[in-house]
Amino acid sequence: MQKPQYAILRFAKYKGPEIGHIEAHNERTKEKYASNPDVDTSQSRLNYHLVQPERKYRAEAEHQIAEAKCRTRKDSVRVVEALVTAYPEFFKGKKKAEIRAFFEEALRFVEKHQSKETIISAVVHMDEKTPHMHLSFVPLTADKRLNAKDVVGNKKKLTWWQDGFGSIWSKNGRIWSGVRAPAKPAGPISRPGCSKRRRT
Repeated sequence: MQKPQYAILRFAKYKGPEIGHIEAHNERTKEKYASNPDVDTSQSRLNYHLVQPERKYRAEAEHQIAEAKCRTRKDSVRVVEALVTAYPEFFKGKKKAEIRAFFEEALRFVEKHQSKETIISAVVHMDEKTPHMHLSFVPLTADKRLNAKDVVGNKKKLTWWQDGFGSIWSKNGRIWSGVRAPAKPAGPISRPGCSKRRRT
């Protein structure tokens, strides 16, 4: 009997200097990744963007916030990062085009619920143990409020995101046969291949 192949969507919120840290990881601007031994820089050429950043993450966030004329505090969440991946078994035997299609479908799902204009970057990493996408966006609401709580919210809202994310795979079983979302809402971002959360 085939094991379940779970699709995974997780969120993390960032307020200040740590935005630069996630950018360095996501955009592969560092020469070495001592804190994350899963990164194989010899394979980093295989990474690709579905949304290419126009500015530095923090600069783009501040630009969008200023355009929306939002007030901010020092502890305001300026960037939300979504981690999209699946259980490793799902990717085994998949062609590069099939893996790309998986992440493109996930991007379309996010864009249905969060304005594509707020997305700073969507980059797929193929240089770690499990393919995954880091999708970073500014948590602006439809009425131009900076409010991460409204966007990704509490446990109830996270469950809503997870249920919706799971439904796109069940609706397209011809391509994603056996893929589904975990029964429990996803927690904070944990880098693929890591059992515990760690900074990279």
